[in-house]
Amino acid sequence: MQATKIFILFFFGVFFLSTPTSLSAQIDSVKIDTIKIKSKEHTNFRKFYERILFKKKKTTFPIQTSSRQEDLFEGKIIRNIHYKTQDPFGYSLNDTTQKPEKWIERAGNTLHGKSKPFVLRQNVLFKSGDRYDSVKVSESERLIRTNRSIRRVEIVGQPVGNDSIDLYVNSIDSWSMYITGSASSSKIGLRVRERNFLGIGHVMDNRYRHNYQTGNSLYQFSYTVPNILKSRIQGNVRYFKNEDDHYTKSISFIRPFYSPLAHYAGGVSVGQVFFRDSLDFQKPILVNNNFKYNYQDYWLARAFRIDDHRSENITNFIVSARFYDRTYKETPTEENDPVHFFSDQTNYMVGIGISSRRYVKTRYIFNYDIDEDIAIGKSFGLTFGQQHIRQSNRYYVGGKASIGGFINTGFWGLSTEFGGFFNKSKFEQKTLSVEAQYMSKLITLGSWHFRNFAKMNYLLGHDRLDSPADQLSLHEHDYLGMAGFRSDRSLIGEQKLMFEYQLQSYTPYKFLGFRISPFLNTMVGIIGDNKKFIFNSNPVYTRFSLGVMLTNDYFVFNNIRFSLSYYPTIPGNGDNMIKTNLIDNRDYQMMDFDFSKPTYIRWNRWD
Repeated sequence: MQATKIFILFFFGVFFLSTPTSLSAQIDSVKIDTIKIKSKEHTNFRKFYERILFKKKKTTFPIQTSSRQEDLFEGKIIRNIHYKTQDPFGYSLNDTTQKPEKWIERAGNTLHGKSKPFVLRQNVLFKSGDRYDSVKVSESERLIRTNRSIRRVEIVGQPVGNDSIDLYVNSIDSWSMYITGSASSSKIGLRVRERNFLGIGHVMDNRYRHNYQTGNSLYQFSYTVPNILKSRIQGNVRYFKNEDDHYTKSISFIRPFYSPLAHYAGGVSVGQVFFRDSLDFQKPILVNNNFKYNYQDYWLARAFRIDDHRSENITNFIVSARFYDRTYKETPTEENDPVHFFSDQTNYMVGIGISSRRYVKTRYIFNYDIDEDIAIGKSFGLTFGQQHIRQSNRYYVGGKASIGGFINTGFWGLSTEFGGFFNKSKFEQKTLSVEAQYMSKLITLGSWHFRNFAKMNYLLGHDRLDSPADQLSLHEHDYLGMAGFRSDRSLIGEQKLMFEYQLQSYTPYKFLGFRISPFLNTMVGIIGDNKKFIFNSNPVYTRFSLGVMLTNDYFVFNNIRFSLSYYPTIPGNGDNMIKTNLIDNRDYQMMDFDFSKPTYIRWNRWD
């Protein structure tokens, strides 16, 4: 245990000592998608804040194309745009003469609904008659790559005369339908996920599971339109009910800041949630402890570009506003919630901030040798709010700062948030949240590749409410919990540290078309009260995992993972415990340096 504490302290020291004040991009099987920039007049005020906040670059960085087409085509008129999509099996962007030869490839393509050309068209940021802009071309490629039903994409140009070009947007699909099933002595289930319904890019997720012992069933239906009429608005309808009759019904329309070039973002979400919970991870669910509430959420954000078009990153000043209301129809008993933590609430929030970011294209992160985009940059923002809850008004103030990029050893990111509520003369429910991320350079040994991943999350609260619902836990169902860890009631607190490390390999070996990539993962968790340093006298809980990641270029899902995890101890459960299949790729999400929807700092599973 003492060695574990020393290791964590050593990691923190290395992190803070090695993070420079200005982070830049490195080449690591990485090719940087940026810009040849145009100059623009700017005011003295703009010069002032740019000198303070942002580092300028007057040099030109290459876009990933085979012919450095930004040098050849920048500013030329786009005459025609040609769109071409291909089925997932047997085609190549590098060799246009390559065709599917095996019968199984042809059969798979026949069963696949190939993407319609408008799926590509609605993701590009230029049109015929525009002048070629390498920024928009790079961003268009990246936006198409975010559509998981498309495996590879390229945008190439062909000169026409001296002042015009034709552009060719070419892509290859992924197999977009994913069917899974489960069966046991008590349950049978089926789940069908389709991420490119009828080739129009819509996403469906349908699930059914029946319990023979209870006679109850689980249902799920979700339908998403990712880009309504090229507006960048994502529409979603969702219904979920589990075997305990817990349900969620919702409809939402959300337009994120999909690109640093976007000017507007916003959203509308309404829904109803019902569930039962004992407010204690170890106690059985109490029938009379019902939760049922309706919610409505509206927000709008506006971005104003403030860089001088010569900076590496695209920098925006962002203002935003939000209204969120939650009305409870059923709440816990007085005995279970004496402080009325679960009460009706109405929130008004505004945010102001600066986001400066761009994207680096690399490979071998969550997939095998497929282009992936990593955001680098910095952001800073303030959030102010008024909350009406428990028959009183209180006021929220919070701030967040993030920075991340590549240095010689790899990607480093750091994000810090602090905020709380002013309730009359008291500053309550204060929260400090710190997140650090690391991804190493790609290490190559023969035909094998490796990366190291690490992340740290730290939460500290003061003046939290006297309720188990306002405490932290290491339980797997809590926010920033440890998968597979189901601790007893005594293991809660107001201070929590989570550290995770993973060594991921990418091998050339295949089995039934899937590449086999073993990994090693370890996780450390510490929890305690807020009266002393987190390492003082608090026990350290660990998990050690071995597993394998199976990837397939042709399928829409990122990967399949199998793992075996060992727990030296889980209080209230036992020692030397082994569990299977707990590691999920979604556990590690890269920073995005976005600042849009105003929110309070996330604390636990009830936020």
